[in-house]
Amino acid sequence: MTSKERLEYCTICENRIVDFKNGLICSLTNQKPNFENICDFFTKDEKEAERKLKMKLDAAGTSRSQNGSLNPAKNINYGIFLTISGILVLLLISLLFGVIILTTGISFIIRGNSQKKILAKNKSFNKKLKGK
Repeated sequence: MTSKERLEYCTICENRIVDFKNGLICSLTNQKPNFENICDFFTKDEKEAERKLKMKLDAAGTSRSQNGSLNPAKNINYGIFLTISGILVLLLISLLFGVIILTTGISFIIRGNSQKKILAKNKSFNKKLKGK
């Protein structure tokens, strides 16, 4: 297990302490994480886990879609709507507005798909935690 994978656990553990000299350490062992697979002392900090997930979902996608929802299905549906609207405007009314709407729609689809991946990874991680 790499140190990055260990920190994935430690950053959402209630026993974490930030030591400015050594980084993130365990308050029970006063050492950096050195476990394999799952830590015996792990206690999930639900608020921190939820906060980190929200931050990842919020950061997903492109800068055009940053004001979108945290719901991936909503972003994908909105993106499809904007993409189709952009194509129609592009063909029927104005090249400039059509391109703007089309690229915005695509960016929302990308954001929704990125959020789906993040949620799937989070679900897999939580299953791993429950298997402890």
